[in-house]
Amino acid sequence: MRTFNKKPLALGVAAGMAMLVASTSAMAISTGTDLNLSGKARAGGMAGAAYTAPQEASAAVFGNPATLTQFKGINLNFGASFLSLAAIDVKTVNENGAAGGALDGKAHSDADNYIVPDFGLTIQVSPNLVLGTGLEVDAGLGADYRDDPVANTFPLTVEVISFNANFAAAYKVSEDLSIGGALTTGFALAQLGTTGSNATAAGFGLADAGYLPTASVHDIGFGGSLGSVYTLSEGVTVSATWKSEVQYHFKNILANTVTNSGHQTLTLEQPQEVILGVAFDDVLAPGLLVEADIVWKNWSQAETYDDAYEDQFLFLLGAQYEMGDLTFRAGYSYAENILKSDNTTHETLDGLELGNGGVASSQNVVELAQMTLLPVIWNHTVTAGIGYKVTDAVSLDAYAAYAFTEEASRDLELLGGAADLRVDVDVDYELMVGAGINIALP
Repeated sequence: MRTFNKKPLALGVAAGMAMLVASTSAMAISTGTDLNLSGKARAGGMAGAAYTAPQEASAAVFGNPATLTQFKGINLNFGASFLSLAAIDVKTVNENGAAGGALDGKAHSDADNYIVPDFGLTIQVSPNLVLGTGLEVDAGLGADYRDDPVANTFPLTVEVISFNANFAAAYKVSEDLSIGGALTTGFALAQLGTTGSNATAAGFGLADAGYLPTASVHDIGFGGSLGSVYTLSEGVTVSATWKSEVQYHFKNILANTVTNSGHQTLTLEQPQEVILGVAFDDVLAPGLLVEADIVWKNWSQAETYDDAYEDQFLFLLGAQYEMGDLTFRAGYSYAENILKSDNTTHETLDGLELGNGGVASSQNVVELAQMTLLPVIWNHTVTAGIGYKVTDAVSLDAYAAYAFTEEASRDLELLGGAADLRVDVDVDYELMVGAGINIALP
């Protein structure tokens, strides 16, 4: 992980920094640290498949800005989602008796429930020009192992929440083609470290890892997106979207009292994305909309995440059926495995020197973070939603998303082979439910 102060840190600090890689990402319904469009009242019911034919203003503002031209008059939506993790349990067992059983244990994260707000507004200013703005939580969340230290060693806590405010515009070039762009201002809050003594770090060969104080810090980042939509034939639309990275510098987020090397500043970058999509509206059946999107996320070039994650493809499939005043939605998403399987050992991890006298390699620090600190291992998510048209201008919508239980394991070699640590993680289901109101005015 990249920091501005490149001074040696004990393993406790290194693991704390590495924890940010894994822990801020496991609670986003199979999309890495990013929620993408999965936390919106209508798009959420369609598994986030809303980059080609979005059904609410915020999905256009934060998805493909070119789709703004699909919204006539004035459109407003506001909603909120509740995201809950059933359970994350991490079991560590030292299979090499030479180092004893100090590392054996079971840890449970107490970070489980979050509220995700969403707001969007579009205004048609001319027959061909539409403007939009909005506010959303786009990424983040965290972990809390203060009550159950990982491997009986690190009572770590971490939380990162990123908000995005977008200003977007789209222009209808022709009857079939629209283009658009959006400017993003991001605001992120972060906290990282431990809240108690790490004396039990002796299991890693350290006499006393001391205290690693946490700090609540924030930063502002900037980015943007470009998009286009094209109508191939009546009811058949294709789209392309590019979204830039948004980078945050969390200044002095962590103080190292082990080596007295001062405060450390962490750089964290949400990745750039490329999305291709297709939508069929009233083609397969009257009143039926079906959309499929493929999302490529460039984790391998995103600072800090690049040490633990590899590039990832997401497949989003959603459907919507209108029947009178009622609208029914369903969806499915599949996410490729995100964790790197080959972490080459090196002396530094993007500028942050790891270990203390060769106690642990950077490879082991990353792998321990990947497998024990809320790994992102959800692959399959199903969704369902419903909408009710109260009047011609007002509708109410709700949805639920369910990510299926997963489990994984990995064997790590620590202390020069004196400890063979087996890490088993059981990640229970993840549930996200939300509701919102949509208002459409001529």
